[in-house]
Amino acid sequence: MKYLLKKILIIGLLSSCHSCADQTHPRGPREKLVIHYAGDADDVEFKMLGGPSQVLVRDSLSGDFEGAIEIPSLEEAIFTYEIGLYKKDSMGKMRELEPDQTLIKLNDRDAIKKRDRFIWIGKKRKGEYETNEELVGSLVTESIASKFLGEERRITVYTPREVSSKVPLIYFTDGGIVEIYAPYIDYLISTNRIQPIVLIGVHSSRSNRYKEYVKGVGTNELFRKHQAFFYKEVLAVEESKIKDWRGQRYLYGYSNGAAFCMHEGINNPGAFSEIIAFSTADYISELARWLNPIKFTFDAYPKFYMGAGRYEESIFKSSVEFVDVLKANEVEVDFKEFISGHDSNVWRIEFLEYVENQFRN
Repeated sequence: MKYLLKKILIIGLLSSCHSCADQTHPRGPREKLVIHYAGDADDVEFKMLGGPSQVLVRDSLSGDFEGAIEIPSLEEAIFTYEIGLYKKDSMGKMRELEPDQTLIKLNDRDAIKKRDRFIWIGKKRKGEYETNEELVGSLVTESIASKFLGEERRITVYTPREVSSKVPLIYFTDGGIVEIYAPYIDYLISTNRIQPIVLIGVHSSRSNRYKEYVKGVGTNELFRKHQAFFYKEVLAVEESKIKDWRGQRYLYGYSNGAAFCMHEGINNPGAFSEIIAFSTADYISELARWLNPIKFTFDAYPKFYMGAGRYEESIFKSSVEFVDVLKANEVEVDFKEFISGHDSNVWRIEFLEYVENQFRN
């Protein structure tokens, strides 16, 4: 009977998360995104990553394809999107083709391509950040033979050319992305826009990422071992490389990596000056907190800088709700709504914007 009651409550909480997701969306001004494709095709579809999509309509005279979607605060938005392009072959079978970037227009603006997808950046947002093709600082990936994990784990570190004993250290979960972020940070430092900072990327496990980042219910031995590896091996090794280091630590992550960041900010509050957590998946959700209650037992906590995409549904809802929980426990927190889905390009640009504001020269 007790098990059945618990199962009913879990189902109820899940249903509540889905039914209330739209109600958490702030009522920002809605603007029209007009998508235009001028190439040869049979079908064309616009797809925001983790957000709305639309099949474009062909104009009978020009043969061009066009569609429109209302998106709140469009000119303040960043999001990744794809153009699905389909054409029938000689056998009548529909084939997907690569769209021609030069034939795509969004609100009469040229498409911006980022790797294998496109990115929208509104007029009220800073444009795409610049990079240094050749780093002024250094980027090194090494491995730590961890006695806690029983394996080697890679660490990628970006170090600026000049490092003082008070240089801020930003630790990353999913640390492989430091290689992607480093050319942007290097440019900001070399152009004197921000003070020097060090990025320390702790790579995630290929097979146990979720369990290492999300504590969950019970002891979760993998989480505990990863936590010991992080504090007793990574911090000890990396911080010993900087002579007489006495600066401040920051911790940054997204998705399940953000869940680890949130847990550490709440349960090891003296370790970091600030927690940067984007699109936190699990740990802070209503269901996760019901199964594994979060307790605030310390006198002081780091500052939290959180963000989530309005199209992430339950993640956005749980983030907004947890901001209120932090405030109720007198924890300093800032929250930013992203007009996006679960989007790595958005996380990158929002992190760079955070860094530019936090460490501005």
